Amino acid sequence: MHSPFGRTLAVPLLALLPAVAQAGPPLVCFPMSIGDARSLAWGSGDGWNTRRPDYDRARLAEDTVALLGPQTPVLVHMETLRRAAIYASGDAAAAKRLFEALRARVARAGGGKVDPLARFDLGYAVEAYRQARPMLDRQLSADPPEDGYALVRQALSARGSDPEMEYAAALMTCDRAHRALSDKHLQLALAGAREGSDLARTLAAHQPLWGGRVQAFRAASVH
Repeated sequence: MHSPFGRTLAVPLLALLPAVAQAGPPLVCFPMSIGDARSLAWGSGDGWNTRRPDYDRARLAEDTVALLGPQTPVLVHMETLRRAAIYASGDAAAAKRLFEALRARVARAGGGKVDPLARFDLGYAVEAYRQARPMLDRQLSADPPEDGYALVRQALSARGSDPEMEYAAALMTCDRAHRALSDKHLQLALAGAREGSDLARTLAAHQPLWGGRVQAFRAASVH
């Protein structure tokens, strides 16, 4: 079941910060910069939704799980799950198989203690799908029942310091109601974003989402 906090994260777009409301939901409309890393098949171009019309969504669960390896950077997990959520939206059967596969990984990982990435992946997929579905699913199928942010927090607790996971949590909470919480996650992500890294490039690409917050936090950290 959703926790009370988890339910408050499922806000309408009008409740998001002004920049977000103009650009779209953060977990869907802001791709991660992952360079040449392997992810789900995707079209060319700079748009957020360049999914391939010829992609066989019957393979979505299998293809997604195969890409979520323990050595794969968290940011690549995030982009893969963003694409998976977009593909799954509007295809109830594909969405069902995807979440069954992600839940099975959590169960095999012993609740996330052995592999916190499994818990992270389920949580991130839940929230990405929750944001994608109203935009792309004409049948308005039901959201998954999990509290995605709580799962990501549990993964962070088990994994320890991880700036890319912190950035995921910042994206999940960047609405008006949770701005202070989002700022804490964003500052931790910035502290670990090495110059030239994929995370640093992602933060630069997401400037329309954060406005002047990134620059302000960086300036404050210098003093």
